[in-house]
Amino acid sequence: MDNSGKKTHPPNGDDAAQEAERRRIGKVVHDDRGNASVEWQDAPPDYKRPVLEIIEERPPEAQPGQPKGPHDPYQRVAAGEHKTGNTTRTDLRKLSEWIKLVRAIEEKKRNGGEDTDD
Repeated sequence: MDNSGKKTHPPNGDDAAQEAERRRIGKVVHDDRGNASVEWQDAPPDYKRPVLEIIEERPPEAQPGQPKGPHDPYQRVAAGEHKTGNTTRTDLRKLSEWIKLVRAIEEKKRNGGEDTDD
């Protein structure tokens, strides 16, 4: 068994009271490489910790043109609005025919205008 490590003793009655009354303030510091660490300092006896509270706020009334309800970052259309559906659709058959026609024209240009379809 290795006894070379730091030994910790459970606090007894008087030490426990001192430990409970001891207050420290943590401050984040950065070294020359930008690594963050916490530097602890003993708090003065008259130090008052800031109290953190959760304050419930009502959401502001929705302005005209703004979405109603909470923001959903995964929703493509704003809440309360509906997509009209007037998107242009591409006819892939016509696209394929157009690509073949363009390739045929390029091939004719490469062959010097000779017609190879006969």
